[in-house]
Amino acid sequence: MKVQRIFTLMVVFFVLSTAAAVASSIWGDYKGYSIARLVVNNQTKEFADSDVPPLIVDGKTVLPLRAMSDALQSLLRWDDASKTAYLFKPNVHMFFTTEVRKDSAIVPFGVVERGKQADFIVFAQVDNLKTGINSVRVSIVSPSGKSVITPVEKSISDSKESFWLKVPVYGVAFDEAGTYVVKFAMQQSGSSDYSVVSEKQIQSE
Repeated sequence: MKVQRIFTLMVVFFVLSTAAAVASSIWGDYKGYSIARLVVNNQTKEFADSDVPPLIVDGKTVLPLRAMSDALQSLLRWDDASKTAYLFKPNVHMFFTTEVRKDSAIVPFGVVERGKQADFIVFAQVDNLKTGINSVRVSIVSPSGKSVITPVEKSISDSKESFWLKVPVYGVAFDEAGTYVVKFAMQQSGSSDYSVVSEKQIQSE
Protein backbone atom coordinates (compact mmCIF):
# COMPACT_ATOMS: atom_id res chain seq x y z
CA MET A 1 0.00 0.00 0.00
CA LYS A 2 2.84 2.33 0.93
CA VAL A 3 4.72 1.41 -2.26
CA GLN A 4 1.59 2.07 -4.34
CA ARG A 5 1.17 5.49 -2.71
CA ILE A 6 4.79 6.43 -3.41
CA PHE A 7 4.39 5.28 -7.01
CA THR A 8 1.23 7.38 -7.39
CA LEU A 9 3.00 10.45 -5.97
CA MET A 10 5.90 9.88 -8.36
CA VAL A 11 3.53 9.72 -11.34
CA VAL A 12 1.71 12.91 -10.23
CA PHE A 13 5.06 14.69 -9.76
CA PHE A 14 6.23 13.57 -13.20
CA VAL A 15 3.02 14.78 -14.87
CA LEU A 16 3.16 18.16 -13.13
CA SER A 17 6.86 18.56 -13.93
CA THR A 18 6.21 17.72 -17.57
CA ALA A 19 3.31 20.17 -17.75
CA ALA A 20 5.46 22.90 -16.19
CA ALA A 21 8.27 22.20 -18.64
CA VAL A 22 5.92 22.31 -21.60
CA ALA A 23 4.30 25.52 -20.34
CA SER A 24 7.65 27.20 -19.79
CA SER A 25 9.03 26.32 -23.20
CA ILE A 26 6.27 27.35 -25.62
CA TRP A 27 8.60 30.03 -27.02
CA GLY A 28 11.76 28.62 -25.50
CA ASP A 29 13.86 29.49 -22.48
CA TYR A 30 16.59 32.03 -21.81
CA LYS A 31 18.97 31.41 -18.90
CA GLY A 32 16.29 29.56 -16.97
CA TYR A 33 13.46 32.00 -17.66
CA SER A 34 10.50 31.40 -19.98
CA ILE A 35 10.49 33.51 -23.14
CA ALA A 36 7.39 35.58 -23.94
CA ARG A 37 6.35 36.64 -27.43
CA LEU A 38 5.94 40.33 -28.25
CA VAL A 39 3.39 41.29 -30.94
CA VAL A 40 3.09 44.96 -31.94
CA ASN A 41 0.16 45.91 -34.22
CA ASN A 42 -0.24 42.26 -35.23
CA GLN A 43 3.44 41.94 -36.16
CA THR A 44 5.65 39.61 -34.15
CA LYS A 45 8.83 41.24 -32.92
CA GLU A 46 11.87 39.15 -33.85
CA PHE A 47 14.91 38.97 -31.60
CA ALA A 48 18.41 37.96 -32.64
CA ASP A 49 20.26 35.24 -30.74
CA SER A 50 22.47 37.93 -29.19
CA ASP A 51 19.44 39.89 -27.90
CA VAL A 52 17.71 39.40 -24.57
CA PRO A 53 14.08 38.49 -25.41
CA PRO A 54 10.95 39.29 -23.37
CA LEU A 55 10.97 37.09 -20.28
CA ILE A 56 8.49 35.86 -17.69
CA VAL A 57 9.95 36.47 -14.23
CA ASP A 58 7.91 35.59 -11.13
CA GLY A 59 4.76 35.56 -13.25
CA LYS A 60 5.44 39.03 -14.67
CA THR A 61 6.45 39.84 -18.26
CA VAL A 62 9.70 41.80 -18.49
CA LEU A 63 10.45 43.61 -21.76
CA PRO A 64 13.90 44.70 -22.97
CA LEU A 65 14.20 48.50 -22.92
CA ARG A 66 15.04 48.83 -26.61
CA ALA A 67 12.11 46.63 -27.68
CA MET A 68 9.72 48.60 -25.44
CA SER A 69 11.08 51.92 -26.73
CA ASP A 70 10.66 50.80 -30.36
CA ALA A 71 7.12 49.55 -29.67
CA LEU A 72 6.17 52.89 -28.12
CA GLN A 73 8.01 54.82 -30.86
CA SER A 74 9.90 56.77 -28.23
CA LEU A 75 13.44 57.96 -27.59
CA LEU A 76 15.63 56.04 -25.16
CA ARG A 77 18.66 57.27 -23.23
CA TRP A 78 20.65 55.13 -20.81
CA ASP A 79 22.74 56.70 -18.04
CA ASP A 80 25.22 54.02 -17.05
CA ALA A 81 26.60 55.98 -14.10
CA SER A 82 23.24 56.14 -12.32
CA LYS A 83 21.85 52.97 -13.96
CA THR A 84 18.82 54.95 -15.08
CA ALA A 85 16.82 54.62 -18.29
CA TYR A 86 15.10 57.70 -19.70
CA LEU A 87 12.20 57.35 -22.13
CA PHE A 88 10.91 60.36 -24.06
CA LYS A 89 7.69 60.20 -26.08
CA PRO A 90 7.21 63.31 -28.25
CA ASN A 91 3.95 63.96 -30.07
CA VAL A 92 4.57 64.02 -33.82
CA HIS A 93 1.73 64.59 -36.28
CA MET A 94 2.46 64.37 -40.02
CA PHE A 95 0.61 65.19 -43.19
CA PHE A 96 1.71 65.39 -46.83
CA THR A 97 1.04 67.85 -49.63
CA THR A 98 2.03 68.14 -53.28
CA GLU A 99 0.50 71.59 -53.64
CA VAL A 100 0.66 74.87 -51.75
CA ARG A 101 -1.65 77.43 -53.31
CA LYS A 102 -0.95 81.12 -53.63
CA ASP A 103 -3.54 81.94 -50.99
CA SER A 104 -1.52 79.73 -48.58
CA ALA A 105 -4.15 77.00 -48.49
CA ILE A 106 -2.46 73.60 -48.23
CA VAL A 107 -3.90 70.64 -50.11
CA PRO A 108 -3.02 67.41 -48.26
CA PHE A 109 -3.15 63.92 -49.73
CA GLY A 110 -2.97 60.32 -48.58
CA VAL A 111 -3.81 58.33 -51.70
CA VAL A 112 -1.84 58.18 -54.95
CA GLU A 113 -2.21 56.43 -58.27
CA ARG A 114 -0.09 53.32 -58.65
CA GLY A 115 2.86 53.88 -60.98
CA LYS A 116 2.96 57.60 -60.31
CA GLN A 117 6.14 59.39 -59.27
CA ALA A 118 5.69 62.31 -56.90
CA ASP A 119 7.56 65.12 -55.17
CA PHE A 120 5.91 66.25 -51.97
CA ILE A 121 6.46 67.92 -48.62
CA VAL A 122 6.23 66.18 -45.26
CA PHE A 123 4.83 68.60 -42.70
CA ALA A 124 5.52 67.60 -39.10
CA GLN A 125 4.08 69.19 -35.98
CA VAL A 126 6.17 68.29 -32.92
CA ASP A 127 5.37 68.95 -29.28
CA ASN A 128 6.12 67.45 -25.85
CA LEU A 129 9.76 66.95 -26.85
CA LYS A 130 11.53 66.70 -23.49
CA THR A 131 15.05 65.97 -24.76
CA GLY A 132 17.45 67.67 -27.14
CA ILE A 133 17.82 66.42 -30.72
CA ASN A 134 20.40 67.00 -33.44
CA SER A 135 18.35 66.17 -36.51
CA VAL A 136 15.36 64.36 -37.96
CA ARG A 137 15.17 61.81 -40.76
CA VAL A 138 12.33 60.93 -43.13
CA SER A 139 12.31 57.57 -44.90
CA ILE A 140 9.67 55.76 -46.95
CA VAL A 141 9.11 52.01 -47.12
CA SER A 142 7.11 50.26 -49.86
CA PRO A 143 4.44 47.57 -49.25
CA SER A 144 7.09 44.89 -49.90
CA GLY A 145 9.40 46.41 -47.28
CA LYS A 146 11.86 48.13 -49.65
CA SER A 147 13.21 51.62 -49.03
CA VAL A 148 12.03 53.78 -51.94
CA ILE A 149 14.15 56.88 -51.27
CA THR A 150 17.49 57.73 -49.74
CA PRO A 151 16.51 58.87 -46.22
CA VAL A 152 16.24 62.66 -46.03
CA GLU A 153 17.96 64.18 -43.00
CA LYS A 154 17.44 67.68 -41.69
CA SER A 155 19.54 69.28 -38.93
CA ILE A 156 17.85 70.95 -35.97
CA SER A 157 20.03 73.86 -34.88
CA ASP A 158 17.83 74.94 -31.97
CA SER A 159 15.91 72.07 -30.40
CA LYS A 160 12.68 73.22 -28.78
CA GLU A 161 9.87 71.44 -26.97
CA SER A 162 7.43 72.25 -29.79
CA PHE A 163 7.93 73.28 -33.40
CA TRP A 164 6.75 72.85 -37.01
CA LEU A 165 9.00 71.36 -39.67
CA LYS A 166 8.89 70.94 -43.46
CA VAL A 167 10.87 68.15 -45.10
CA PRO A 168 10.69 67.96 -48.92
CA VAL A 169 11.13 64.57 -50.58
CA TYR A 170 11.68 64.07 -54.31
CA GLY A 171 11.18 61.34 -56.86
CA VAL A 172 9.09 58.93 -54.79
CA ALA A 173 7.98 56.12 -57.12
CA PHE A 174 4.73 54.42 -56.12
CA ASP A 175 5.28 51.32 -58.26
CA GLU A 176 3.53 48.87 -55.93
CA ALA A 177 -0.10 48.68 -54.90
CA GLY A 178 -0.71 48.83 -51.18
CA THR A 179 0.49 50.78 -48.16
CA TYR A 180 3.62 52.92 -48.19
CA VAL A 181 4.89 53.89 -44.73
CA VAL A 182 6.52 57.26 -44.11
CA LYS A 183 8.78 57.07 -41.05
CA PHE A 184 9.82 60.11 -39.04
CA ALA A 185 12.90 59.53 -36.87
CA MET A 186 14.88 61.67 -34.43
CA GLN A 187 18.52 61.64 -33.42
CA GLN A 188 19.09 62.63 -29.80
CA SER A 189 21.87 65.01 -28.83
CA GLY A 190 25.01 63.02 -28.10
CA SER A 191 23.81 59.98 -30.07
CA SER A 192 24.55 58.70 -33.55
CA ASP A 193 21.42 56.54 -33.81
CA TYR A 194 17.99 57.48 -35.12
CA SER A 195 14.77 56.29 -33.47
CA VAL A 196 11.42 56.25 -35.27
CA VAL A 197 8.91 58.35 -33.31
CA SER A 198 6.04 58.53 -35.81
CA GLU A 199 4.68 56.77 -38.88
CA LYS A 200 2.09 57.77 -41.46
CA GLN A 201 0.65 55.79 -44.37
CA ILE A 202 0.09 56.61 -48.03
CA GLN A 203 -2.14 54.29 -50.06
CA SER A 204 -1.13 53.41 -53.62
CA GLU A 205 -4.12 52.23 -55.70
